[in-house]
Amino acid sequence: MSGMVPLGEAAKSVSPRFNLVSLVPSALLVSGIGFLILSGSFSAVPSIHLLVKRLEGVNVFLGSVLLLAVLSFALVLQPFQLLLVRVLEGYWDQTPVLRSFRYFGVEINRRRRLKIKRLRGDDDLLARLYPPSIEDFLPTRLGNVLRAAERRAGKSHGFTEPVEMFPRIYPYMSPPLAEAIADARDDLDVACRMCVVLWLLALVSGVVFAADGAVPATDGAVLAAPVAGALLAVLAYRGAVRTGEEYGKFLFYVFDLHRRDLIRALGYDPPRNPKEEKELIKDITAWLVHDRPAPTRHRERSTPGSAGRPSS
Repeated sequence: MSGMVPLGEAAKSVSPRFNLVSLVPSALLVSGIGFLILSGSFSAVPSIHLLVKRLEGVNVFLGSVLLLAVLSFALVLQPFQLLLVRVLEGYWDQTPVLRSFRYFGVEINRRRRLKIKRLRGDDDLLARLYPPSIEDFLPTRLGNVLRAAERRAGKSHGFTEPVEMFPRIYPYMSPPLAEAIADARDDLDVACRMCVVLWLLALVSGVVFAADGAVPATDGAVLAAPVAGALLAVLAYRGAVRTGEEYGKFLFYVFDLHRRDLIRALGYDPPRNPKEEKELIKDITAWLVHDRPAPTRHRERSTPGSAGRPSS
């Protein structure tokens, strides 16, 4: 029993984001494969009775080992979280296996966009789902939803490079907005990881059931498990797409609400005229992103040190 205390305390000390994004999907994957092993699926037809019997024999020591395995597995996968999301977004250029399929994915999304435009004619919907230029299309729905927001957020205020300017405006966000963006990002990461885990479980269980003769032995009844996993994976991906739409909305909010804070932080007085403000932001973007000369208009006349303090 004494060995359980450090593990329990370690689990409590892990950040809530790690628990949500890494621990839960990893626990699901380890548990799913563990159930396949305990039911005898890798050597014979799976047996529910065998699974229950073996689960009854799990003691505190084995439970501690399983918890340690889940924590270790989650820690190993944590650095690959960004790579996982980028694969689901459609950044396949650096993945040899997926690179050849990129064109087909882009073409599918191009035709889907044309179909939506023809049948619905909803420009607002198209603006949420796809970037303005076909050259910016990605091969996945999730990637196009996120890129649509990245290309359009802040453009109405003069931010010609929203992706490059977002890290510069991020420190001046209000705490409620920063928390909302972090929550949306966590939800997106969870949905992406759950999608991959469910697809892996569906694939592994389907292959195992086909290889050990469980499909003919049960008249195909065992296929309900991998089919259910695949359906849940599809739902998880659709959830990721919807979450990506919500995340994109927050990007717009950041530029709408805190562009003036960035202007002040850089030592300028925000113009009252919207047209002049837009031109100033364009000049600031060219200065910071493209290494052009810093704008000289609207320099702040307040005392030194006031620049950089976001407005309340």
